[in-house]
Amino acid sequence: MNLDEIKKEAIQFECNDLQSLSLKISELKNKGVAFLGCVAFVQVNQKISLKEARELTIKLEAYNDDEKRKIEEMNDVMLSEFKEEE
Repeated sequence: MNLDEIKKEAIQFECNDLQSLSLKISELKNKGVAFLGCVAFVQVNQKISLKEARELTIKLEAYNDDEKRKIEEMNDVMLSEFKEEE
């Protein structure tokens, strides 16, 4: 799925609670959507900032502890590289 398809699906998806959002993100993951695509889905669906969407997405049950750890490690690497460029 490309970003436009993800956003379109996010607009159409009615989220009643965090469990239904988590199930939807699991579905997207099973379709091969990467973490950043899932963050984009959450951002559009929940109408929240990118930072809030990233924080919410990582908390969803769609990700196991190992996946969450790897995502946080990559985020830390990106932030450290960004700080080095300043």
